[in-house]
Amino acid sequence: MPIASTWNCSNVALDLSRPRVMGVLNVTPDSFSEGGAHNAPKAAIATAAQMLTDGADLIDVGGESTRPGFTPVEPDEEYHRLEPVVRRLVKEGTLVSIDTRHPTVAQRCIELGAQIINDVTGFSDPQMVQVAANSTCGCVVMHSGPVSGAATRSSAVMASSGRDDLSTLMNVASAGDRAWENEQDQPLLPQVDHVMGLLEGYLLERAKDLEAQGVDASRICLDPGVGFGKSPEDNIVILRATQRLSDLGYPLMCAVSRKRFVGTVSGVADAAARDDATIGVSLAAVARGARVLRVHNVAGMAQALDGFWAASEAWTAHVSLLLSPVANNDRQVIKAVDAMPLTRVRATQAAGDKLRLEIETGLDRIPFQHALDAAIRGVATQTSSPIFERCGE
Repeated sequence: MPIASTWNCSNVALDLSRPRVMGVLNVTPDSFSEGGAHNAPKAAIATAAQMLTDGADLIDVGGESTRPGFTPVEPDEEYHRLEPVVRRLVKEGTLVSIDTRHPTVAQRCIELGAQIINDVTGFSDPQMVQVAANSTCGCVVMHSGPVSGAATRSSAVMASSGRDDLSTLMNVASAGDRAWENEQDQPLLPQVDHVMGLLEGYLLERAKDLEAQGVDASRICLDPGVGFGKSPEDNIVILRATQRLSDLGYPLMCAVSRKRFVGTVSGVADAAARDDATIGVSLAAVARGARVLRVHNVAGMAQALDGFWAASEAWTAHVSLLLSPVANNDRQVIKAVDAMPLTRVRATQAAGDKLRLEIETGLDRIPFQHALDAAIRGVATQTSSPIFERCGE
């Protein structure tokens, strides 16, 4: 099945002809990698603004840490942390995802204008399903729990009243179920078909449940939940089999940023120092069909993705651009833009003292802007942000 080309999130149809970068913004005092650095609303909003400048396409805001050993947060407290940040980001036109497992928090944030619910318990709570069904938000369906050894589909964490199975799971995070090690040939890794069969079955079941309640398939994104109750061996199997998940036909998220598993395969103990390894793992997932990359270090991921995508994929973007030439020297401006790397001016139109250009380029947004700034310096000023429409060749 072709890789999903669009993810519909409320009023935004997110184009997935090129992978997108989701910036992680934890407004919690106990984040595993930032340690509460963005806990104050003002600091969180400033961090989000920098992420967008650095190349983030959307921001995932979380008010409850789900790191190993986390302390559960009451929904009212979680919303109290989220509300000022979400309100400001929505006002500024940001595509906002809410990382929550609590239906009341999701509902209140959707009412503020957030466009995506990212639920680590996979919309297993009927109330969360109804929040999604009563809105037009995008939905990230994630799997939490073991996938190898004696694990079955029912081993996945499901939202339930009266107990907190996710908290229990994350108190033994990364242990997984290692019964597969005792098989006769003592394999290095668990069986791919067993691991992926459980994942695919669970994720499809949850997605179809949403669809049965009126959520269009184009609104659903899948996340295999690397690091949530899974061993390093489980995670390796999942990442190497990413193509199987992208073939299910839904947008696919890779959310490995700074996780313990990334430290295991890179030999980096400090979570905040795992960004380079995160980029490596994320690009491997992109090559197998992942199209949403959830990361803490947006600048590094966006830069690496720009280079990877330009070198590995046949794609271009059509760009509409409005400039003000100096001394009405339109021809010089056109020549300067046409000389930019991987760029051609395809059409021009004079509009009073302005010049509208229709451009084809193999550069993405940030490298295009840098090249444009250099090209028009002294010959024109930019009067509008470039309007990008990405397409394959």
